[in-house]
Amino acid sequence: MRTTGPTAPTSSIKAPSRRRFVGDVLAAFPAYALLSGLNNAVAGAGSSARRWIRDQQDIALALSRGEIRPEQWQSDVEALTRSLDVAELTAEIRPSDSRDIGRALPSYPAKWTIRFRDDDGTPRKLRYAAALFDFDRRNVVTPHAHRHMVSAHLVIEGKFRVRTFDRIGDADGAILIRPTGDGTARVGDVSTMSAERDNVHWFVPQSDRAATFDVIVSGLDAGRPPYKIEAVDPIRGRTVADGTIRAPIVGFEEAARLYTADV
Repeated sequence: MRTTGPTAPTSSIKAPSRRRFVGDVLAAFPAYALLSGLNNAVAGAGSSARRWIRDQQDIALALSRGEIRPEQWQSDVEALTRSLDVAELTAEIRPSDSRDIGRALPSYPAKWTIRFRDDDGTPRKLRYAAALFDFDRRNVVTPHAHRHMVSAHLVIEGKFRVRTFDRIGDADGAILIRPTGDGTARVGDVSTMSAERDNVHWFVPQSDRAATFDVIVSGLDAGRPPYKIEAVDPIRGRTVADGTIRAPIVGFEEAARLYTADV
């Protein structure tokens, strides 16, 4: 797993306080109990978060225009995260700007789509989509591959075991993948994926509550669907000598049955 996040705080007192703030915000979020004055919750809040929102737009546009490669987009997102204050990002989210999408399956995390507004209240027109995924200990994002899109997954509460794989090629009824990482992502860490790096990923929470804030840029291949996501079964796949796994493509219901929080 290639994850990156802000450098460790120099004070052992400031970090827990910041994490408690983020956790309190997220605990209230599912019930739409965020205070209307949340943007004032952190003195001077918004500078790094608003810069992050703006810079995400710049690199999403550059990717869409073919000015940068997908892997460069990943590196740029990872670099942007190093200067982001996660508490400031949560302070940019208002109750009226979130929409409950529900759960794709009962074992999946709850999802909200997020939109941001300019200072005058006008909704921002962004080339990327933003979403918040809220996990309890039993929710899993099962292993899956992607086409026609890129995404980044910023941990804003709790911690996750994140396993990633490069997509090497396709086979009849399967995808050829190779493991690239298996590690723990904590608050402030980000995991990214594209067609060029870590295209297959798998998220399992390692805390009672956990959440990610996701950025997605889709519609990258002209004349093709905006995105395609395929569940795969790497554990039961056949591994060849160079470490490549022939992972069968499975249905998402089957993946949810096979890949629980205990796997």
